[in-house]
Amino acid sequence: MELNTFQKQKIKFTFDFFLDYNKDGAIQWDDFQEMIKRYKEVNKGSLSDADYKLMLASLKDEWKDLKALAHVNEDHPVHANEDHGARVHANEDHGARVHANEDHGARVHANEDHGARVHANEDHGARVHANEDHGASVSFDAYLAMWEKTLATCQSVSDLPTWCQKMIPILFKGMDVSGDGIVDLEEFGNYCKNFQLDCEDVPAVYDVITDGGKVTFDMNRYKDLYFRLLTSPSADAGNALMGKKP
Repeated sequence: MELNTFQKQKIKFTFDFFLDYNKDGAIQWDDFQEMIKRYKEVNKGSLSDADYKLMLASLKDEWKDLKALAHVNEDHPVHANEDHGARVHANEDHGARVHANEDHGARVHANEDHGARVHANEDHGARVHANEDHGASVSFDAYLAMWEKTLATCQSVSDLPTWCQKMIPILFKGMDVSGDGIVDLEEFGNYCKNFQLDCEDVPAVYDVITDGGKVTFDMNRYKDLYFRLLTSPSADAGNALMGKKP
């Protein structure tokens, strides 16, 4: 599904603000680890160790989706097959080997028992490993392509990827520091401050979230806003999760 300019801008905001921590224009697994580290720093203890383990598992699943749905490296793409993170060919001695050819493309040989690894030469500087912990890099264009593919069939929160659905209650609990099931104005203000959101008028944005006090900012409201933020083709209350009024 081709997203419009407004939708692309929201996805770019998520990419730049929440994921690309080292600001190199691409996402690496290290960025996801930094996300968890930063979340712990600003969370004030409302998330348990079990919550962080679930968060880590969800991010690993998102990382797998990113690598499966997008070219991991735009200059030297690696395509995933069913068994490994890179296309592989079995050689006679079953050793995983990498040979850089003259045009700097990489060939990988491995058998079914070995994880394939690709090391680019010194002139090209990129590394791709089959597991989630090392070196693969995903550009914004690849990240956008994943969301275009994902959102094409989304009609409700239940249509979102499982890893995304699992993250929603964790993100909400990170805002609900008191743990009472409701994000009040002070907690929302602290969320905007802690994550350095450019929110010029916190009370006005919170008023949008609660529809002028008619709606409680609980988990159900958060789910609704989160889905709107991901899918809405024009500005609406979902913008409030970015600290913005419609």
